[in-house]
Parts: sequence; structure tokens; C-alpha cells
Amino acid sequence: MDKTATIYEKLKSRMSHEEFLVLVEQKEKLMGDLADRESAAMLVAHDLGVNNDEMKIDKVTSDISNVTVVGKVITCSDVRTFARDDGSTGSVANLTIADDTGSIRIVLWDQSADLIKVGEIAFGDSIQVSGFVKEGRNGLEVSVGRGGGVEKVVLNEEIQVRIEPYKISEIHSGMSDIHIVGKALEISDTRTFQRKDSTTGRLRNITLGDATGKIRVTVWDDKVDKLDQIALGDGVEIAGAYARENTFSNQVEISMGYNSSIRKSNTVVEFEEKITPIADIEPNGSYSVSGYITGLDELREFQRKDGGSGKVVNIHISDDTGRIRTSLWDKQTDIINEIDIGTKLMITDCYAKPGWNNEVELSVGERSTITVLK
Repeated sequence: MDKTATIYEKLKSRMSHEEFLVLVEQKEKLMGDLADRESAAMLVAHDLGVNNDEMKIDKVTSDISNVTVVGKVITCSDVRTFARDDGSTGSVANLTIADDTGSIRIVLWDQSADLIKVGEIAFGDSIQVSGFVKEGRNGLEVSVGRGGGVEKVVLNEEIQVRIEPYKISEIHSGMSDIHIVGKALEISDTRTFQRKDSTTGRLRNITLGDATGKIRVTVWDDKVDKLDQIALGDGVEIAGAYARENTFSNQVEISMGYNSSIRKSNTVVEFEEKITPIADIEPNGSYSVSGYITGLDELREFQRKDGGSGKVVNIHISDDTGRIRTSLWDKQTDIINEIDIGTKLMITDCYAKPGWNNEVELSVGERSTITVLK
């Protein structure tokens, strides 16, 4: 099969082959010598919202406008109808497809959703999806509307769906249906908050680590109680979660959605804290450091803009590669009763930012942990 015919295969659910050839000829005339027949066919497909290069699911990112992926249907919702503002009726259905690199949510609208209703596409089918990538409530999703397409495909080889958990280093922003197993490193207290609809919500954080790194997980509402069954050092398994970048720390974090689960695991997970040499610290990143105190200022109290009070103390930490100013905030200042010049510390999850004279300095806040090393 030539390349032009391959491109048409991705469009045949939307038009006849004759209609496709007419559009290709029009594009060839429009582009003149700038495009041959194959290039014209690719431009036609692009105009129709189809990305002609199939992509593995783990390579789909939010900066890609449209994409074509092939995967096996591993979840399939019922079709739901809804009323539009203009009085017409629409339909929508949700799928999750997976390949050997991961999984992603697919949202089918109207005619594409009807394929679910009539049984043309069902659980276990291998399908090719072309649509627009967007950030959904539970991570990245591919939306298939008028400019996209979905069809069942017959492949030479069966799609091998990834079933083993991800390593923490493999997690990136936009991923959904995440399955990981890690070691519980930190568990926060429960915090309550007020939603826009005046209801009260609860959240709690747990930090997990494995041999490749560590990641912060946010647990919401009823799932908060699950953390009461987990202790520091336990293995923890999470399924059905999604990942997003924290705009403050620039770190990828995991969040638990409605369909997520978290439980204690008997799996033994190895973790070792990664200590960054001071000379390698750059602004706008999270680091863990270890060194000796070579400077210790006086504790200062201050008034915040919201009327509350705060505390801060600046120390300097040195290792074999350099020296860095480090600010301890609020509860973290309590450590000054245990330290002095020459004390060796390990500080995990502190944030690096530009300081005086454009020198990098560290900020040690609520999410950081300070350990005095004997």
C-alpha cells in the first residue's frame, strides 16, 4: 500500500476515496511545485485534524495539538446524551485505551460516540484514534469530534498492554490511569477546605519513593481515611491516578481522582534519597542537600499581608562543592534550638530560587524535612 493510500485509511470513515482524491488534487494545484502528491495528501489530512504519524501513548503531551494513537480498549463507558444550548441533542462516551507504554482517556462525541452505542467498538478492541489533545480533569485526554476519527483496526501483531507499575522517574505531567508502587516516605495531617459550592472537602499528602526517585501524591475526601492504614516505610500501591505539574515547585505530582485507589502493599520497595552537591543547584527546582552549618543568623518575626505572623531564620550550609544561603520558615525555625555552627544537616525537598546578587538560595518550608546528622 502506497503512502497516499495509507493516509486515506485514516480518513475513510469521513469521506469516500473519490472525495479524498479531489481534495488532494486541489491541494496539489494550490501548492504548485511546493508539494508532491504524497505531501498534498498529508496536508489534506492535517487540515482535517489528523496527525499522520502514529505516536506511542507515553509520547503524547499537552503541547501537541492533534495526534493519532493506536491502542486496545481497556475501559468503555455507556453513551450519555445531553442537551446543547441551541436545543439540539448531543452524545458523549469515554474510553481508555492502552499500548505497551501506557494508557490515555479518549472522549468520543456525537457520531464517534454512536459507534459505542451500536456495538461497533467495545471493550478489548484494537482501535486507531485521531483527535485533539487537551488537559482533562484527570490528566491528558484525546477528544474526538468533527475534526477527528476513531475506527477498529486489525493489526499484524496483538497490542501488548503494559500491566507492570510505572517507575516514578517515568511519570510526567498529563499522564492518566497511573499505576505505581512506592515506599511511604512522608504522610501529612488532614487539611480541610471550602469548595465554591460551600461544601467542605478534605485532602492529605503522601510522598512515595522508589529506586528511581520520589513523588508527592494528593489524596482527596473519602480516600483520605485510607492513609490511616499506612505507616512510614510501608509499601503503597496506587492505581487510576493522574499527574500534573505543580506550578509553584515545577515538580510533577500525582492526584487521586474519582476512580483512583490507594492501598498498603506487601511489596518491598528500595529508596535512597538523592543528595545534590551545592555547586549543582540551579534556580526553580526542588533539591535535597547535606552539609555543615557555616553561618547562623538571628531569628526574625514578621507580619504577613493577610495580618498573620511568620518567622524566618537564615543559615548557610557548606559541602565539598560550595556554600549556600538557606532560609528556614515558620515551624522549620524550631530546629535552631538543636543546631549550631558545625552541625551537619540533611534537608530534603527544599526549593531553590534566585536570591541576593542573583545567587541561588534555598527555601525550607512546610514540605521540607530537616534531619540533624550525628
